[in-house]
Amino acid sequence: MKKNTDNDGKGGGGQFFREKRSSNAEEKKKETTSNTSKLETKPSMDINESAEAFIKNFRQQLLIQRLDSIENYQQMLARGL
Repeated sequence: MKKNTDNDGKGGGGQFFREKRSSNAEEKKKETTSNTSKLETKPSMDINESAEAFIKNFRQQLLIQRLDSIENYQQMLARGL
């Protein structure tokens, strides 16, 4: 009969679970590495161009909201007269 050689002294499959956890961690690390490499190789806009487009869109949305607010305010004043 083979004696359990786990260092944790608990017996059973302690070594198996440690190996399973380490293999899961390695798989997650590989997935993360492959995901970042895909992002780096994907052809896309320059980060500055992307940021400028975002800012331009954001300012446009602010302008539209401001104009809507002014229009609603004027309609409210017109109803009060």
